Amino acid sequence: MSSPLFNGDFIDETLRTLALLFPRYDKDTVSWYKKLSPLFSLDNRAIQCGHLRAEDRHIENFAYWHDRLVVLKQVFDEAEPNNLSQWWYNRRNGVQWYTFWVAVTVLGLTVFFGLVQCIEGALQVWRSW
Repeated sequence: MSSPLFNGDFIDETLRTLALLFPRYDKDTVSWYKKLSPLFSLDNRAIQCGHLRAEDRHIENFAYWHDRLVVLKQVFDEAEPNNLSQWWYNRRNGVQWYTFWVAVTVLGLTVFFGLVQCIEGALQVWRSW
């Protein structure tokens, strides 16, 4: 593909970048994009740019958009979940995910059994009078 304004390599890389950011066969991404499309007047053809193979996703394959993709990746890696729903779906660091949910489970069980123990103690005091 070529254009009198843009280099053909630039256009091809831009289409590959769109395919990287908006994978065509990811249902969640497609539904998210279609939901935002009418609100922000987005082009629906952006999610139809195809799908990249694993070897085509390497950052070295992007000359024009390289720096912006690196910044985008850094921001993505540095983002932390803010609520329980985000913690549940954030599986980027498996060890951290399992550790967090084990800690939440242990805390929940501790509170539950502590409450049961308090109620049982209160019943025993009441019964002894």
